Amino acid sequence: MTSNIKLLLILWIAGISLEGSAQSDTLKVSLRQAMAYATEFGYQSINAQHDIEIAQKKVNETISIGLPQITASGSLTKNLLIQEIVAQIDGQTQRFKMGTNYSSSFGARAEQLLFDGSYLVGLQASKVYVRLSDNAKEKTDIEIKQAVAEVYFLASMAEKNIQEFERSLKINEKTYQETKVYFDNGMKEDIDVDQIKLMVNESRRLYQEALRQKAITMAILKFSMGYDIDKPLIVTESVTELLSPIPLNPELDFEMNTHIDYKTLLTQIDIQGLDIKNQKTLALPRLTGFASYDYTMLGDQLNDLINTDAAAIGLTLSIPIFSSGSRSAQLKQKKLELTKLTVEKQMLEQSLKRDLLVAETNLKNGKIQYDNAKEALDISTRIYHKSLVKFKNGIMNSLQLSQIENSMIEAVITLSQASSNYFNMYINYQKITSQL
Repeated sequence: MTSNIKLLLILWIAGISLEGSAQSDTLKVSLRQAMAYATEFGYQSINAQHDIEIAQKKVNETISIGLPQITASGSLTKNLLIQEIVAQIDGQTQRFKMGTNYSSSFGARAEQLLFDGSYLVGLQASKVYVRLSDNAKEKTDIEIKQAVAEVYFLASMAEKNIQEFERSLKINEKTYQETKVYFDNGMKEDIDVDQIKLMVNESRRLYQEALRQKAITMAILKFSMGYDIDKPLIVTESVTELLSPIPLNPELDFEMNTHIDYKTLLTQIDIQGLDIKNQKTLALPRLTGFASYDYTMLGDQLNDLINTDAAAIGLTLSIPIFSSGSRSAQLKQKKLELTKLTVEKQMLEQSLKRDLLVAETNLKNGKIQYDNAKEALDISTRIYHKSLVKFKNGIMNSLQLSQIENSMIEAVITLSQASSNYFNMYINYQKITSQL
């Protein structure tokens, strides 16, 4: 399947909207769609998938060890100098050449493994390694989803801040123009004009900074998704929509055996058990069958060679007898490694319970902080608008208005931070409870 067809299928299944011309396509994604895209086309996810394929090929490699192995060889030799043997025969010295000018040979050999305990264990282990690679891919995808979710929320938050600061900028620009008119008619002082001008400049700075922050965040999101940074991307979910699914009482019956770290550790225990089994098989014999055929031609002229051949079949048996205790020592080491993994399993079980409790507590605290920050912004916004009316009616001076606006801006920033923390705590809670 080509990459373009695969991309279209992923987009169709995930419900991702792809709009625009062939030259400038715009991808619109929700949070779930962005995570699905990243787990398919993210750089780390692609490499994790390659690791699975490598493990699967390793299984094939291990299987091939137990299949017939056939080798062939051939040679052609021209002897430039042939060694002579000097002998005394009847009192006379005689010289004999021990060889011919030309020699050629061809041989083939087939071997078949008949019994090897390590081979049988290796077959089992190679399949378990595939499972370990699957676990690694799943963990990679979870990490990718977490990273994409966090930066997706920042992109939505940046868009919300752009709207907030743009609205503030327009209000201050309008107030500035009105204050100048009042000043020209002697109804306001020049200090009021200057103070409102400072408020306009600050609003413009915050607005432009929000625009730049949005651009940076979108670039990070595209990179995390494995999407071309030069192509346009639109996030379709707002901050409110992203926060609305968060449960008010995050209490869930946690199935520990579904957690990726726990599954990975169980797989490692299985591998260690096979390693112990393999160590035991080293004391078993190894039996191999073979068959060979050799064809040889000799002579002083290439067109007049004498040929001869040979064939044989047989068995090769290797029996470990005495290792001076090295195999026993190695077996004890591997058993101790298995004991360590059992302790790690117990520690991980307690660690996951602890992490769940911490995640639930943090999520509840994050909800309280978010609600407080949201209420603070609502209150500071109402105070600002009432103060703006008072300023226009001459009841409040510009310095007081500026201080109140600063309080409102601080509330906006505090709400942004509280919202991000709250959402990140929710994503972490989903990660711990195997919901990502």
